Amino acid sequence: HLPDPPLKQPKVKKVKKEQPWMVQQTYKQALTGLYAGKHIQHGNQISEFGNKSRCTWKPNVQKVKLYSEALNERIPIKITPLALKIMDRKGGLDKYLLSMRDKDL
Repeated sequence: HLPDPPLKQPKVKKVKKEQPWMVQQTYKQALTGLYAGKHIQHGNQISEFGNKSRCTWKPNVQKVKLYSEALNERIPIKITPLALKIMDRKGGLDKYLLSMRDKDL
């Protein structure tokens, strides 16, 4: 009589750690207004002759006063045009803030 073959162990999936350069951090200025996920972007500006110089592009931030129905007053706030566009679709500042995830607030 032959002995039973050894049982195979189930494979353990390795969890990949996200590298710091793979995660887009929220920069501090975005904590003071509604930026709708916009970040500072980095890249090269390439001249006509092919010379590359490192550049940064900041989001288009506007200072506006938005009306809040809950507070019944106008609130001065820094906001990007994308956030304004989304806010118009949602139906106002209060509905926009209620629809956001807690992590994004």
